[in-house]
Amino acid sequence: MAQDSVLATVRSIVQETASGREVTDETPLIAHRIIDSLSLLTVVSRLEDSFGISIDDTEVLPNHFETITAIRSFLSAKGH
Repeated sequence: MAQDSVLATVRSIVQETASGREVTDETPLIAHRIIDSLSLLTVVSRLEDSFGISIDDTEVLPNHFETITAIRSFLSAKGH
């Protein structure tokens, strides 16, 4: 999957979770409480489904999900 396509998919997943709040690629998702513990599980599940990957519990770290860019980098490290 092309990098721009991956980033667009991540944006879409996060935007659905953001409940209409303005989110950029660098918006602090956790610090601004756009993603909380419950919605993080939803984001992880959607990422797994969208990219056909498995995200281990040990990989669900705040630094991997702090921004859309961080999520993109995390997925890149997993081969996407």
